[in-house]
Amino acid sequence: MRGGPAAARIPAVFTLLVSAASSFLVIRPSAATSSRESPPRSVLQRRVWAVAVGWLAFALAQWVLSRIASRSFEEAWDIVLALSTSACWIALTLAIWAWVAFLDRRPRSRIALACAHVLGVLCAAFIDGAWRNASQRAFYGGPEKSLLPTTLYYLDLTVAAYVAVVLLKRIADTHDAVIRQDRRQLTLRAELAGAQLSFLETQLQPHFLFNSLGAVLELAHESPATAARMIRQLAALLRFAVHGRGQTVTLAQELDALEPYLEIQRLRFTDWLTISREATPEALRVSVPRMTLQPIVENAIRHGLADRTERGHIAIVASIEGRELCLQVADNGVGLGKSSDIDAWGIGLRNLSSRLRTLYGDQASVTLRTAPGGGAMTEVRLRADVAPPRVDASEEEDATIELPPARLPELFRRNALLTIVTGWVVWGLFWVQLNLAWMSIFARRPLPWSLSVVADYGTGVLVWAAITPLMLASARRNSLLSGHRWWRATVHVSLACGFALVHVAAWQLLVGSDRPLWAAGYFETMLWTVMLYAVLLALSGYHEFAARRRERETATARLRAEIAEAELTSSSLRFDPENVLARLEMLADIVMRDVSTAERGLTQLAQRLRTTLDTAHEAPRTLEVFAARAQ
Repeated sequence: MRGGPAAARIPAVFTLLVSAASSFLVIRPSAATSSRESPPRSVLQRRVWAVAVGWLAFALAQWVLSRIASRSFEEAWDIVLALSTSACWIALTLAIWAWVAFLDRRPRSRIALACAHVLGVLCAAFIDGAWRNASQRAFYGGPEKSLLPTTLYYLDLTVAAYVAVVLLKRIADTHDAVIRQDRRQLTLRAELAGAQLSFLETQLQPHFLFNSLGAVLELAHESPATAARMIRQLAALLRFAVHGRGQTVTLAQELDALEPYLEIQRLRFTDWLTISREATPEALRVSVPRMTLQPIVENAIRHGLADRTERGHIAIVASIEGRELCLQVADNGVGLGKSSDIDAWGIGLRNLSSRLRTLYGDQASVTLRTAPGGGAMTEVRLRADVAPPRVDASEEEDATIELPPARLPELFRRNALLTIVTGWVVWGLFWVQLNLAWMSIFARRPLPWSLSVVADYGTGVLVWAAITPLMLASARRNSLLSGHRWWRATVHVSLACGFALVHVAAWQLLVGSDRPLWAAGYFETMLWTVMLYAVLLALSGYHEFAARRRERETATARLRAEIAEAELTSSSLRFDPENVLARLEMLADIVMRDVSTAERGLTQLAQRLRTTLDTAHEAPRTLEVFAARAQ
């Protein structure tokens, strides 16, 4: 006997079907969980090794418990039989995973899935029983029982093992989905940063063009040759800003590219403005975003020196401090006044601050303060050891279309108590009938149902139902997905064994049994409690991974929406750099021959740039919100 008296038979296949169906409604897959992407070969190899080690450890624990239950190690040779059974279940685990993957290839109804898993359980039970009999024949000269009694005897453990294996498959698939979502989010964040950077760079170009065209218009009548030279310098600066957008350059290249803009300012203020540059050799080799210095110098001229009547001076200093590049642009102008807030000093500095924050995060800063000799100083600090990564959205992996996760029926999903009671009622019918069927075969006659049988086995099921919430709470409280996994695994093994002893002790107390706690008849019952705890632990881990996956999916969808909005905002600028370059080259030639025509062309271009800037006036604030959400 397996822990209780004998009784009669009811259709075992029907109760098995109901039990398996109710079990697998809990672990029905979703399209997101059952990924079409296979994990790498190295991951598969690690999983196979983990399966092998897990089943071998289970065999060793089972053998030790059986020896303790029999209070004898004289028949220690049966460890070979336990290892043989584990080898069978290693192969069965891989076969069950393949079967689950086959079922996940296309959507199926709940009934179809339940029937398919029942078929899987029956096949696994048949193979397990045949393997056990073959092993006993090989090691002991013949099995104790025929194939059918052996299969029925271990059928409840087979069901528990099958459910645990399927849950492990679900956990592995969900873990893979979470990893893919994390990688996809990193790519999408890079794409969002690229969209934001594209907007900021596109916005900066019409800004400095508009400001510079005003100076060109002032000189068009006074000195057409100087105006033509300024237009060509302006075109050179725009060409540098446009070509290689999103890429970085060395500080030396940035200083060389700044020269056309400095030349424009020297032409405007021939005897009024001096500019000095000082940079260490180490600083010149550091990578910086394009157009880092131009808005700082422009801000110093427009805001710092605009109201100054004496000779103005701008000093550009670059050095390495620790692992940071320190860029300082100081003027001897009117100073900061009441505000040192970057937002109050024009779109150029605000744009630069946003670009650096997009590329470097917290490892870059733009600050304004009073210069040591008077005036204002803008200081930029960014990391100097590693250049910021290039943003390349083309490397984004193809995203598979994933359906939302399937939900349990509302009644069971919202009522945990009803789920536990219903599940144990169904399982109790199956468990009672399984034992009666096995004993009927062993007794070679049908054993009738009786009140004593139902009371005995029903009490055991009630004890299981009573401790299920405690086991589930213990499984959730000590998640293996958190830190200290080996310590938590040890805790779970101890808890599983403790719950097994509590179940048998409570069962004996309620039915008034005087059998020893370690009686051989209770060994499989204890083993089943351990398996139940493992199933609940796996189910808890699966739901935790599923919750993480849903969070990643929501974040991914939000990022995609933000990228689309950022790209739409960027496209609203309607700024065509190549067209502007062509017009500048044409105007540089016209201004030498027809000043009036060139003046009209410059005015029209300035008006178009002004309209472009007005269109995107509020966009940087929106993109800052995008960046905050992405981080």
